[in-house]
Formats: sequence, structure tokens, C-alpha cells
Amino acid sequence: MQIPLHKVCVRSGVLCESCQAKINSGLYERWEVDVMKALLDLEESYKELRSASYRKALRISDNIYILLDGLKAVSRGLDRALVNKLSHLGVKKVHLVSGASDPRSLISSLLEASISSLNLYYAPDGSVYYVAKVLAPISARNADREEVVKRVFKLVTGNDIVIEYEEGLTEVSQVKGPKLEKEKLEEWLKRLEMSSLSSGHPSPRQGA
Repeated sequence: MQIPLHKVCVRSGVLCESCQAKINSGLYERWEVDVMKALLDLEESYKELRSASYRKALRISDNIYILLDGLKAVSRGLDRALVNKLSHLGVKKVHLVSGASDPRSLISSLLEASISSLNLYYAPDGSVYYVAKVLAPISARNADREEVVKRVFKLVTGNDIVIEYEEGLTEVSQVKGPKLEKEKLEEWLKRLEMSSLSSGHPSPRQGA
């Protein structure tokens, strides 16, 4: 498991000057140290974590979204194990989100829905964008969650995305899920971009 802080600091909870500077600069929240420690503690039991790299985490109410690069699959029970490890933070659900290496998994994780197809399109003006088709009627649409998907996808991959639904219904309602407060989302996206620039990952301005 690769993390942006020194493992000895994260395991002990005592941060060196270098790690503390990353917290003080706003690259990471102090509670993210607990998230990183939980991931390190579980990598022995969940082998998919061993080749993953921590990018960022977003905390919305009692839900935590953890963005990991190199996450190919998620073992059954890993999310519950993380909830148990992070119970002191008041966490009730953990969402593991795959990074840029698997755009389909990234969209599916963020939308919490199955994707029937993901295709790359080249516009006449030279721009490139993806079209994702969701296995759900448009009545299951959650506009706030779609905004998260589009902005995080753009930030992680450098590409825009259009989300379509299998059934062309017009009624729009909210599906179950945590409310994604705009201010928290804006702050997280800002810090994710800072983290991407710091670690050498592509940002929208750099390209995929």
C-alpha cells in the first residue's frame, strides 16, 4: 500500500515535520491519517490493497469516499472492515473508488450503479469525451452525485463525461445516498487537485 505520508509516522500517529507540513498546507486532512493507517492495517488481509496507492478521501456526513489508484477489485467485507477501523470517526459507510487506471470502475463507484457501456468519442473540434450508459431509468438520477462524477472524472482523467440512462424517462427523483454538500465538495476537489499536482498525477490542465 502506497501512501503520501511516511508509513512509520502514520502507524505511530506521530508525524514528522515533512508529513505535518502536508497536513498544514491543506493537501490532506488530519483525519486522513487515520484512513491511511486503517488501509495499512488491512493490506495483509486484503491483498488488493498491497498494489494500491492512496490519492485522497472525501468525508460527507457519516460517509467516506476513498480514492485509490491501482485498485483492481474489492474483496467482500473490506468496506465493513474499514468502517470498523474508522468507527471512532463516526463513519457508517466507506466507498472505495478506483483511480484513473480504470475509468469504468471510477464512474460505477461514484454513481453506485452498474455501467452497461463506456465509450470514447472524438468531437469535430478535437476534444475527447466519454459517454457512460447507466443501467437504470432516468427516474433514478441524482443530479448532485452526477456533478461529483463529472468533476472528479475530469480531475482524475483529464476528460469530460456524458452520463446517459438506459430508459428515456423524464421524471427526476433523488436516489438514496448521502447529501453531497457543495462547499465540502469544492474543498475536496481543490485539495485533490493539489494532491495530484504534488504527486505527479494528471490534472485537467495537464491532460490525461
